[in-house]
Amino acid sequence: MSGIAGVYRTDGHAVAACELDAMSGALAHRGRDAAGQWSDGPVGLVHRLLATTRASAAVEHPVTDAAGAMRIVWDGRLDNRDELGAGADESDEAVVVRAYTRFGDDLPSRLLGDFAFALWDARHGRLLCARDRLGLKPLHYVWRDGVFRFASELRPLLAALPRVETDDEMVLAFLLREFRPGDEHRTFVAGVHRLAPGHALIVDRDGPRRVRYWAPDPARTLGAEVQLVERFSELFRAAVAARLRTDWPVAALLSGGLDSSAIVGTAARIFDQRGEGSPPLETFTLFTDDRAGDEREPARAVTAATGLKGHAVRRIDADPLDGLDAEVDAVEGPIVDPSHHTMAQCLEAMRDAGCRVVLSGEGGDQLLDAHGYFADLLRGGHLVRFVREVRAFAGWYGAYVREVAMGALEMLAPTVVKYWGKRLLRGVPPPWMNRGTAQRTGLRGRVRTPRHSVPWPSYAQWDTWLSLSSPYFGLKLEAEERRAARAGLEMRYPLLDSRLVELVLAIPWPRRMRHGERKRLLRAATADLLPPAALGRRGKGDWTVPVDRALGRACAGFASRSGLVDRYVERVAAERLVQRYRCGESDLRRDVWFFITLDRWLERFVKGATR
Repeated sequence: MSGIAGVYRTDGHAVAACELDAMSGALAHRGRDAAGQWSDGPVGLVHRLLATTRASAAVEHPVTDAAGAMRIVWDGRLDNRDELGAGADESDEAVVVRAYTRFGDDLPSRLLGDFAFALWDARHGRLLCARDRLGLKPLHYVWRDGVFRFASELRPLLAALPRVETDDEMVLAFLLREFRPGDEHRTFVAGVHRLAPGHALIVDRDGPRRVRYWAPDPARTLGAEVQLVERFSELFRAAVAARLRTDWPVAALLSGGLDSSAIVGTAARIFDQRGEGSPPLETFTLFTDDRAGDEREPARAVTAATGLKGHAVRRIDADPLDGLDAEVDAVEGPIVDPSHHTMAQCLEAMRDAGCRVVLSGEGGDQLLDAHGYFADLLRGGHLVRFVREVRAFAGWYGAYVREVAMGALEMLAPTVVKYWGKRLLRGVPPPWMNRGTAQRTGLRGRVRTPRHSVPWPSYAQWDTWLSLSSPYFGLKLEAEERRAARAGLEMRYPLLDSRLVELVLAIPWPRRMRHGERKRLLRAATADLLPPAALGRRGKGDWTVPVDRALGRACAGFASRSGLVDRYVERVAAERLVQRYRCGESDLRRDVWFFITLDRWLERFVKGATR
C-alpha cells in the first residue's frame, strides 16, 4: 500500500520542489517505510511506501527503467506476474515498467490486480495514469490552468483550487442515495475528479484524455456445458491466493457469515498446502453483548475447523460523535460508519499483531445476491416458481417475503413509474431537503435518469452490475481504504476480483439460483472447507440495536456546526425527521446519520479547518 502523487505542467514551467514536498507530507501516513521524490523540469512524482513485499521495499521509489527514460509511482498488487515474465525477486513496479515497453498505452488492459499508478514517458513527453478494473485503489486529479495534478487522496490536491467548494449534485445524490452514470468520475469537492474504475488517463501537452480500457461484456454468456461450481471454485481460490502475496502476517475480518468464512477457509487451505515459511493468518471478529450482534460463536466454529488463531474485539458502545472529527479527516468525506470507534480498535489490533494486509468479505452481497433473479421470473411468467423462490430466499436472507417481492416488482417498473412513485411516496425533493439547491442542481432530472444504461439481457445481471459499479459503493470502499491506511494496513477483497465478476455476470439468469438458496455458488465451492455452522448460517449479525441506542443518545436535536448545512437541508423539517427517528422509526437511521456526517465534513473541509 502506498501513497502516490505528482504534477505535470503542460505549459513547460518547472515543478516547484515545495509543492512536491507538501504533497509528500500530506501522504506521509500512507507509507511508513520509505519516501521518494523525483522531478525533471515540468514533471514531478511523489511516492510514500508501506511495503507488503520485500521486493518493493528493496527498490528506490519512484522506480525507473535502465535508461532512465521512464519513471513510475505505483500503489497496488500485480496478480498476473507470471504472464508478464516477472522474476521471483522482482518488484511489481519493475515488472510494470518493462511491460510498458511492450504494450504502450495498452498497458492497463494487460494488468490484473488492484492498482493505481502514474508512469512518466520522457521519450514521448506524456504521463499515463490508470486505475484497476473495479477501482479498489484510489486516484484523484485536478486539471486547472494547464497543470495536471494527481494524488491517492484529496488533501494533497486542495491547494491547487482557488477555494474549496462542494459539488452540490454529489452531496444531494449522497443524501438521497440517488447516484447516476457519470458520478463515478466525481468527488464531493468541485474541481477534484476521481479516475473511474477501469479507466486510464493519457496526459500530454494537449491536456488529459480519458480512456476506458475495461468493462464487462453484456453479450458474454456461459454455455450449459460450463460446470459453474468447479469454475467458480477455481477462480475464487485464485483470487484468495493472489491476495495472500505478502511477506508479513495477514489479518482476516471474520464475522462467521459465509463470505468471510469462505475466504478464511480457502486461505487456511492455501497456507497448509504451502507448508513452512508462509506468513501466519489470524482472524478478527467484532462482537457486542447484544445477542443479535454477537458473532463469536459462528466465528469460533471456523477457527476451530481451520486451526487459526482468532481475536475477538468488543464493540465500543460510545457516542458516535466522539472522535467524529478525526474520522471525517481520515476518510476525507461524509461516508463514516457510526461504529467507527470499534473499527478503529480492530484495525489497531491487526497492526499490533504485525499484520500489513487485511482480507475482507466486502463485495459478496453485491456479487452473489441475485435479487434481479426474481424480476426475471416475473417477466417470464413463472408465478408459482416466483412465490416459492421468494419465500425460500427471504428465509436465507433474513428478510420479509413482501420486501423481496416488492423489490422484484420495482425492477420491472419503467423509469418514469419509479420516478413518480418516489415523488408521491417521499417527495422529489423530500420535505427536509433545500428546494432551491434541489432545483438548481436538477434533482428531478437526476431521479428520472436510469441508474445505468448497460444493455444486460437479464435483471439478475443488471442488478449485480448496478451493485458493483454504484458510485456510492466505490466511495464507501475508498473511505474504508483511507481508514485502513491511517492504521498502516492494506485492505484486500477476494470477492471483488475482476475474474469472478466477469464469470458471475456471464451466468444466464436461470442458473443464478436454485430453491431460493442464497449465494449457492460460494457455498458449494467451499463445502469441503467449512463447518456446517458456517455453511448453513442464514442472515448475519444485526448491529442496529446498539447503533440506535448510541445514536439516539447523541441526536437530541439537529444542530449545524458548519453553518453550511442549510444549503442542503431545511432545518425545521430535518428536526422533525430526527425526532421521528428518536421515537422509534429506525428506518430513518441512515438519513439522520448522513445529516451529521455531512455537517462535520462541511466544517472540516469546506470551512478550511483541515486545509
